[in-house]
Amino acid sequence: MPKLLTKEDIVGIFPPVVSPFTKDEELDLDALRREIDYNISLGVTGVCVGGSTGEGHALDAEDLGHLVKTAQDTAAGRVPVMAGIITTSTREAVKRAKAARDAGAQCVMVTPPIYQICSDEGIYDFYATIHKESGLPTMVYNVLTFAPVTVPLMQRMAANQHETGLIATKESIGGSLETLTALLDTIGDQISVTWAHDWLLYPGLAIGATGSVSGAAALLPRHCLALWDAVQTGDIAYAQQLHFAITDVCSQISRYNWPAGVKACINMQDGRDVGPCRAPFNRVPDEQLERIAAALKRADAMTLPKVA
Repeated sequence: MPKLLTKEDIVGIFPPVVSPFTKDEELDLDALRREIDYNISLGVTGVCVGGSTGEGHALDAEDLGHLVKTAQDTAAGRVPVMAGIITTSTREAVKRAKAARDAGAQCVMVTPPIYQICSDEGIYDFYATIHKESGLPTMVYNVLTFAPVTVPLMQRMAANQHETGLIATKESIGGSLETLTALLDTIGDQISVTWAHDWLLYPGLAIGATGSVSGAAALLPRHCLALWDAVQTGDIAYAQQLHFAITDVCSQISRYNWPAGVKACINMQDGRDVGPCRAPFNRVPDEQLERIAAALKRADAMTLPKVA
């Protein structure tokens, strides 16, 4: 069984790769292998399957198992593999976590229960039960603007890692630069505090986020890797240029139909073909496609480090 991850492993750029589908909306595992190999060739720290960018909302436990196994077989120990879980109930989350574990996942990235708003006690029990039943370490995916995992709750979960399995958080639009700062300041020694607000990557990394599992990295892994390196070396001017290029592309992709825009953008790139999204989140207007293509062309015009 692959080594389970610790907070020290959740560092750098972990693209939440897309879940490629055929025209009939079935998993295209050959395309996933190509995406995994492509990202690893660029130097990513790890990969995540089944996140928001990976259409985790549209996957079942069997799908997730196939994605994890394919990713793990393709990675072949070169980088770790994390599995995303996005669902409505503890029962279903546990089912997916076990499928991911059996397929070789080394950590689960779990969104709080979606659709209904849960109490803090319910959220705590949700994560604790997933960890107890699967044995996998956990990253909180703080992405629900209407039901965020608050700083006090995150602190409590970090203080009880034996129950929650918490090793990291992915602070996304459920958080803010303010909450990112508070988490880094108070529990940054206990868990890996990563940042994934696609429109604000540079500020979060500059504050001290330990990495990113951002959808932007699935779109533009070379740019995000270069941004990470620029922040680490203190090259502020270059980091700012990269930030604006990444934001330019992300801003052309609707936040409310994110997977379809992401796949459209990836399919525009040479050598990358990940197919459509599962309906109904599969339509991108022609005008938006033109804007994405133009922003991608601007980003491609940047000077980026050569890949070894």
